[in-house]
Amino acid sequence: MCGMKKLLIITQKVDENDQLLGFFIPWLERFAKKFELVLVLCLQEGAYTLPLNVRVVSLGKERGFLKALQLSRFWWYCFQLRSQYDAVFVHMNPIWVVVGASLWHRLGKKVFLWYTHKAVTAKLRLAEKLADVIFTASPESFRIPSKKVIVTGHGIDTRLFQPSEKLKVKSEKLMILTVGRIAPVKNYEVLIGALKLLADQGLGFSVTIVGEPALAEDCSYAERLKEHVRTLGLADRVVFLGKKQNRELVPIYRSRDIFVHMSKTGSVDKTLLEAMACGMKVISSNDAARAFLKPEAVFLEDDPSSMAKAIRRAADSPLSSDLRRYVVENHNLDTLIQHLADTMASRRNEI
Repeated sequence: MCGMKKLLIITQKVDENDQLLGFFIPWLERFAKKFELVLVLCLQEGAYTLPLNVRVVSLGKERGFLKALQLSRFWWYCFQLRSQYDAVFVHMNPIWVVVGASLWHRLGKKVFLWYTHKAVTAKLRLAEKLADVIFTASPESFRIPSKKVIVTGHGIDTRLFQPSEKLKVKSEKLMILTVGRIAPVKNYEVLIGALKLLADQGLGFSVTIVGEPALAEDCSYAERLKEHVRTLGLADRVVFLGKKQNRELVPIYRSRDIFVHMSKTGSVDKTLLEAMACGMKVISSNDAARAFLKPEAVFLEDDPSSMAKAIRRAADSPLSSDLRRYVVENHNLDTLIQHLADTMASRRNEI
């Protein structure tokens, strides 16, 4: 246990079945080993199994509560349960720092924000002023200059995401994988364009796309992608697998050859690191990936030809354990949670 005994965590959803946020369950399990009590205040509550010292309280989004009621419940719980936490850890959503910091500071609670995205909003700028410490995964994932920022690496559960002990049976076709929500920011058009080039070149391959639209406005984008695949004659090569739970991804990573990452988030992507931890070959167009991938594994962001060439290079290259080693040494979940807990404990008595 760290010197700080009780922690309040603010997060969007606690649900092991959520395709985007299910990964946070192992975070809570690790936090439970570092604190006597972990109080989790979430917008939405789903299915989960957590240690007995983790208490989850929902603001009621899953019950259809209006935002005004959710906000009033937020303030009520933060004040009413003030004796049950020593500090606050806000996961990703800076708005909760903005609306809660004044109360927390009056109560003598330190405020820690975790944020990993290239977007810089007015809410984030204000949250930077109000938070005591800001944790981020990479220098590119928090783009406001601040002395409060601590770069920690991501939190990948490398005990879960690891290569199979069984020797993979080599397929006659190159098996390509990409994972992520279906949205324009993920740049799927470039992948489809690259696949058309590879098909015209006579390369045998199959592609698995894992994920689904997270927002209603992205559903039409997903349908346009599927229609584009059909129009190009790639329907027998491309499978849209839909949403998968975080732990369901492990056998998928293990059974494919190359992971293609083309997100425009501008920061290190969690799915890329998961694929690396599972021993996959990977290629990426992400700016942050250039720091740890070899030049031949990086392709130009909006260039299908560049991606197609990178896929061919990866197919011809030998499998290396270096990528998994990088994740274990720099983005391991156990190391991350220990770092967060130690930092919170060291800042507890600072004025």
